[in-house]
Amino acid sequence: MDNASRLAVYSAQCTNVRALEVARKQIRRAINDALRTGNLVAVDVHTKAMALVFCAWVEANFSKTIHTPKGFSLVEIAQIKASIRAGSVVDGWEKCIQLAFLKTAANKSNFKPNAKQRLKKCVASLVADPSLIRNKIAHGQWIEALNRDNTKVNPDLTASIHSLDAVKVDMWFDCQKILCEIVELLVESPNKAFMASYWGMIEKVEQIPIDRAAWTISSKRMRLKAKRAPDRS
Repeated sequence: MDNASRLAVYSAQCTNVRALEVARKQIRRAINDALRTGNLVAVDVHTKAMALVFCAWVEANFSKTIHTPKGFSLVEIAQIKASIRAGSVVDGWEKCIQLAFLKTAANKSNFKPNAKQRLKKCVASLVADPSLIRNKIAHGQWIEALNRDNTKVNPDLTASIHSLDAVKVDMWFDCQKILCEIVELLVESPNKAFMASYWGMIEKVEQIPIDRAAWTISSKRMRLKAKRAPDRS
């Protein structure tokens, strides 16, 4: 890859990210319509489609980030891609974060290990866990998940598929968007914008699941039906 190719990939992935965000809005609208009418089968189908779109959006966003013109060198990009090929997309994220932190001039001895650890936890919950569910759904395990060798049912992943709902996927999107912004700042401006914004942004990512712990698909349905109800006064 040369710099011209890097710019072409970056531009293409910007386009893909925008298209996937449009897809999310369309699917979200379909889920809301199905919730209002009580079509729970349609809700389930669209929710699984949105989970697939989420993982595609994460992948496109990550590719855009590592190819950004003011970020990594071509050698570093190749190292990140090699980590993905040798392991998984999570390994690619971790390599990206590792390389980006080499560019920071943070003087506090505990800042880098603390920040790396918190970002790693976010990657585990917002990249690794959803990708496992996505892989099962994409391979036709729509209700019952199988183990790696397809020799028996995987009860843990089956439970994860059963608990999947639009509220959870929406939370993934909202948290992941901030995580992507953090990593972009780390890659593009490790000593200025990242250092100025990191603490507030990482706390927001970690707080969203706590704030939404009581949100359920049932309460979402009730809110939507209440908005639709005619004024009888």
